[in-house]
Amino acid sequence: MDEEPTRVRSLPASDSMSASPSTAVATLTLLGHSVARVLLLCAVWLPTMVSLPAAGPKESGNSAATLVGEEVPVAHPPDPASGKGGRAPLRRLTRIEYEHTLRDLLGLPGLAVRDLLPEDGRAYGFDKSAVALGVSHVHVAGWFAAAEAAIESASASHPIAPKPLQERFLPGEQEFFKLALLEGDAVFLKGGRYDDEALPVISQALPHRLAHYEQSGLFPYRHSVGVFRRQRIDDHFALFFTRFAPIHAGRYRLRISIWGFQWDKGAVGPRPAPETVSLHANDRLLAYLDAPSLTPTVHELEVWLNPGERLLFTAASVPPARVYQMAGRAAEYTGPGVAIDWLDVEGPLHDTWPPESHLRLYGELPLRALGDGKVARAPRREQALQRFPEALPRGEEPQRPWGVVSGDPAADARRLLTGFLSRAFRRPATASEMSVATALVTRRIKQGDSFELAMRTAYQATLCSPGFLFVGGPPGPLDDWALAARLSYFLWDSMPDEELFTLARRKQLHQPGILRGQVERMLSDDRAGRFVAHFTDDWLDLVELEATTPDAVLYPEFDRSLLDAMRAETRAFVLEVIRRDEPVTALLQPGFAMINQRLARHYWPPDAIRTDDAPAERVVGAAIRRVPLPAESLRGGLLGQAAILKVTSNGTVTSPVKRGAWVLRELLDQPPDPPPPGVPAVDPDVRGAVSIRDQLARHTADSGCASCHAAIDPPGFALENFDVLGGWRDRYRVLADDGPTARPTAGPAVDPSCELPDGGHCDSFAEYRAHLLGEPRILTRSLARHLVVYATGCDVTPADKDAIDTIVSTADEGGVRQLIQAIVASRLFLEQ
Repeated sequence: MDEEPTRVRSLPASDSMSASPSTAVATLTLLGHSVARVLLLCAVWLPTMVSLPAAGPKESGNSAATLVGEEVPVAHPPDPASGKGGRAPLRRLTRIEYEHTLRDLLGLPGLAVRDLLPEDGRAYGFDKSAVALGVSHVHVAGWFAAAEAAIESASASHPIAPKPLQERFLPGEQEFFKLALLEGDAVFLKGGRYDDEALPVISQALPHRLAHYEQSGLFPYRHSVGVFRRQRIDDHFALFFTRFAPIHAGRYRLRISIWGFQWDKGAVGPRPAPETVSLHANDRLLAYLDAPSLTPTVHELEVWLNPGERLLFTAASVPPARVYQMAGRAAEYTGPGVAIDWLDVEGPLHDTWPPESHLRLYGELPLRALGDGKVARAPRREQALQRFPEALPRGEEPQRPWGVVSGDPAADARRLLTGFLSRAFRRPATASEMSVATALVTRRIKQGDSFELAMRTAYQATLCSPGFLFVGGPPGPLDDWALAARLSYFLWDSMPDEELFTLARRKQLHQPGILRGQVERMLSDDRAGRFVAHFTDDWLDLVELEATTPDAVLYPEFDRSLLDAMRAETRAFVLEVIRRDEPVTALLQPGFAMINQRLARHYWPPDAIRTDDAPAERVVGAAIRRVPLPAESLRGGLLGQAAILKVTSNGTVTSPVKRGAWVLRELLDQPPDPPPPGVPAVDPDVRGAVSIRDQLARHTADSGCASCHAAIDPPGFALENFDVLGGWRDRYRVLADDGPTARPTAGPAVDPSCELPDGGHCDSFAEYRAHLLGEPRILTRSLARHLVVYATGCDVTPADKDAIDTIVSTADEGGVRQLIQAIVASRLFLEQ
């Protein structure tokens, strides 16, 4: 859409939706928006006369929105005592749901627009809670930008498919690899051995002399490169493939040849286990790959790449050694390395042309050149050639503008918009909605836009309209369309698919057998992974996994591969529990773990005393997989997983208070009261002079703190044998000495014993876990409440007690999958 330079300032108003005591009145600030965008904004939003929730976790009063002639309730807060009124308010899509919906609506599986939207708020533990999902002018601007980017990505720019790139990239041709070779963080390898005919390993060559070595013929180097250094979380070392950046978004086939080795001052030898490599597209993880010892191994993967993304290679499993700082550099270094032989790139790959995304917008209408001067404004497509000339496939030249053309714009617009609006709104589009959309196309064509540009404007308006952005319905039972949407945004984090739409059209979705079958189908679909990732991250606070970084001296083992494995383990574990319908108690004692080689060695290090259940020797490779464990193993369940133990720590030190509060809130649904005002937080002593138990004893001597800590401290103390990264410890790890000579050493012994509120006593984590497992209904009820909040966007109130009781009773003889089935069959889910 063309942008005009003039800017419009609104009259003084709040930057977000403001709310009166009884209604939430839409007041959008137009500051910073172009004239064209403001006019389109008015065309989309003003006809709705919509009252929306304020930006922030604040309940709206009773109000109604007219969505192009259709009255839909926005917020009907229930009366907690009587249960009267609508239970759940209308809510907008989260940024995660918005991105997933665009991907599925347009057929763009790798579309990345999430970062164009502001962060969502959280309430009741989830970003799907309606009271946390307000609307401001910042959101509207983000939706416009995201919709514009999505439609641009979906639209073909030429009637002939772009010529796919097929090229091999050698590491010795890439600028960052060259610098690593000159600095000593990488070495030249040829035929599986050190290439001493290239740059001498003892060379003191400096990076600023790169041009000299280019002229000498040393570069480009045509053989393998061995890398000793990985990118640390706190540094900027990066090995990008600088000679490749996609011009066109789409699927690409990558093939990479890698192997691991042991470097010993110039000699290349074997490693006892595979090394690990990671591939990123900018900061987006594509895959972790195994690099077997001295065995060049080719990995092939199909990935979605966006224009301009650079491929980043990381020797993920090698230590964070800074070889370039050593006096003799690589000549004196001994340690593991990863060799890369080459990287092949092929793509973009297209099954059809125009692509499916284009057909969903424009059908079979032809693409023709628009350079004849008959059209005032054509779609504006940025030429990637100007940004990445070195990445343009050889022989490809910038193309003249093309666009979709129509012999009967009015009829084609109505035909295309009828299908698009119905899919976008997750229900049949009304006559008034169609009238608004087609009138917008007609008006833009009269103003000089090409047919395609006018259609793009209508599509963009649709993707920024309340009908697309909000999910829900009037108080009472959901109709089949609303039920299909609630089901899909629960289990897929996205819009319904064609099967759900068909059942809604036939009014069959409410039939118990059909509804149950759809839940089974959806949980078995790959898209259920979206639900598990989103739900798990919010429920278990994995959104905070990167909020803290442990001290590098105390915990040198912490790295990006461990962090990614932590997150992957917990997500894979929850998915496995659901897929196999494990009992709720399996969340604490499953008898298996979802781990890879990195986690196995983290949980059961070679020098560990506790090796009775250690599977470390039989877990090889970067892939997360199910590993059987003895029933009494302390690992596998949530409370033995590194991700949980990290998010419940304070960075460098563990916190019994934080961990105890987490257990009460997330596992038992018994959140503690906030601390009294003016009571200072406990600040653990990292030098180990005063134990955390002694500090808490003094803290709880205050009568205002004692009652809450009687419930908080027991689970926190029981988890003290796990350090901030989830490793097992019998003694605290503390710092010896100060400054540059500081080093970790064993401190005081850990005491995991605790006194329970009911007068019981536990001497260990195993005993406390057995205590929790003795009350399985508490665990089931807690999980049910969290799932209901996530599924409906509304907190559970006293009026919902009977419904929750029924859900828990129904799921008593089944597992977590059956619990989900019971929630979907409940009135809490089937009613708005």
